Amino acid sequence: MYIKRMRKRNPGGEKDYEYLHLVENVRTEHRPRQRLLLNLGILPLVPEDHKALATTIEGMLLGQANLLSPDPSIERYARQALQKLLARDAQSEAKKKARYAAQYQLVDVASMQASTVRSLGAEYVGHRLWQALGITHALVEAGCSRQWLPLCEALVVGRLVAPGSERYSWAWMQTRSAIFEFTGRPIRASLNALYRATDVLFSYKEALEKHLSQAARDLFSLPERLCFFDLTNSYFEGKAAGNGKAKRGHSKEKRSDAPLLTLALIIDEQGFPKYSRLYPGNQCEAKTVVEMIEGLIKARPELARDRTVIMDAGIATEENIQALRQKRFHYICVSRTLAEVLPEDIDDLQIIYEDTEKAVKGEVKRFKKDHEVHLLCRNRGRQEKDRAIRTRQEQLFIERLTYFRDGLKKKGHTKRYAKVLELVGRLREKYPRASKAFAIEVIPAAGSPKGKATLAQDIVWKKRDAYENREPR
Repeated sequence: MYIKRMRKRNPGGEKDYEYLHLVENVRTEHRPRQRLLLNLGILPLVPEDHKALATTIEGMLLGQANLLSPDPSIERYARQALQKLLARDAQSEAKKKARYAAQYQLVDVASMQASTVRSLGAEYVGHRLWQALGITHALVEAGCSRQWLPLCEALVVGRLVAPGSERYSWAWMQTRSAIFEFTGRPIRASLNALYRATDVLFSYKEALEKHLSQAARDLFSLPERLCFFDLTNSYFEGKAAGNGKAKRGHSKEKRSDAPLLTLALIIDEQGFPKYSRLYPGNQCEAKTVVEMIEGLIKARPELARDRTVIMDAGIATEENIQALRQKRFHYICVSRTLAEVLPEDIDDLQIIYEDTEKAVKGEVKRFKKDHEVHLLCRNRGRQEKDRAIRTRQEQLFIERLTYFRDGLKKKGHTKRYAKVLELVGRLREKYPRASKAFAIEVIPAAGSPKGKATLAQDIVWKKRDAYENREPR
């Protein structure tokens, strides 16, 4: 047994690729031949280490311990090669046993040695879930080739048991997991094949979502009366220049410095996904509801009847609510404005929850308007929190205005009228809640030249009457 160096050039290419073969000499009827045992691929080893690698692999196959410990890197490559050889031999033995009757042999269990320890339990649970949900049948029905099934299942179970990238998942499958004992060895087992399996799975997204939605309903007896709709986003590491949906926007993970991808998701009251869609990272939340509802109806027509959609205030625009009415969906959403709430509406709220120890009280009032049921809610704990936030913002807002005003009389501070207006505008952007409560006027200096040279004389502000004694609701 020894290592043989091979060189190959792709048709039309100019670059030579060098990889290693593990071969052995065999005697045939005519003359000695070289038999390929394993393609080792490209290994970062110098030619002087090839003999040590072959010797280490042969010793592991024969169960012979080396007198001198090999280099750790050589031993690692030898164990990887050993695992591939044993897996191939196991497959070939399984095929032979399938053709013959069962045979039994006595084994001395005390003589058994564990060469590689792999996890099995969590993978078995994932495999049983894969079978219970009928994902293999769904993929085959959708047109997926059976050669991709082992890698697709291993990829999904890997995300469940040891979440990580494809590269991490491949290392987990090769060195720490026995997942291929359940799925069977893939025909093409490599990292590139795993990347392609990811693309294969994504190409059947619509069919898988429809099947899993129905399978989860039947398996767990889901009522599916409520549909929760919301959006989130995640960021890419790197520029992602080749991805048309990688756009800059507001990151919910505070990574606005990176390109984003938006995920729209509809789930039921038990948290099971019903439908999803990917959008560019700068997607406006309010413009996705109609597309998502139409996609859900197309995938699950039975969900188009007597269902309730729940949305937050950012999505509940008048256009979206009107679209839900036209499709005869019930809806629950947070109102985008309190302008229609009158003072007398707050007086007769009904207490539904109260905890005197924690000083928490919840109050509601139900009333109808224009074929809609409105529920006015007030939480005393939230009220105190809002008051503290508003008071703090107003304090910082006034402190900064005072600093700008005092600077008009100090040397080295901004005094130009246009620049002062810009400073006040930026301050309003920074503290929008406090800005609504104040009317601000920048007074130009009398007798100063007009245009860019105009100077500011004073900054005057006054709290609006509507906010003077206003309580948070």
